[in-house]
Amino acid sequence: MTRRIAIVLPAPITAWLGAALCLMGAAACGGVSLPGEGRLEAVWTGSDKGRMAAPATAIWCREARIAQVSGLIGDTGVSLLIHPDDSVVEGRYRIVDPDSARSSRAAAIGLRLLGQTAIVGYQSRSGWLTIERVARGRLSGQFESTAKVVTALAGTVKLSGRFQNVPVRPGGSACPP
Repeated sequence: MTRRIAIVLPAPITAWLGAALCLMGAAACGGVSLPGEGRLEAVWTGSDKGRMAAPATAIWCREARIAQVSGLIGDTGVSLLIHPDDSVVEGRYRIVDPDSARSSRAAAIGLRLLGQTAIVGYQSRSGWLTIERVARGRLSGQFESTAKVVTALAGTVKLSGRFQNVPVRPGGSACPP
């Protein structure tokens, strides 16, 4: 594991990914309740190595046409931001960096974990997301992505995983205007 000193979020981090990372941080401290029956599992290798299996939730922002799937356990979390054409449907979505994910049928991923001395954040650069099932207000799928550390420190991870039976709820105030 690479030694980290501090997390500094640079200007290029998108507001949505920053909000997702903050939400995961607040939930890890018990500040936000994340109910749900869904599960998200992920494994990462590279400059940091690890795995997680956690309860997962999803929100849908109808006006913005954005879905967010998140899993969190302790100080570790993964969040996928999905930009469908109109609504989330089964099929393959490109995973790109967060600034490019605003195009149709694309997604971005954020990974948040506790390094040796600080919290470390990663953002997707490339990969794919497959939505395998959309039924009865629940999502299931799998993903594989390359992600780069958000700070000026160097580091890249290969991140893969799946989410199953994640309930989707309206995003409400968590959605962009």
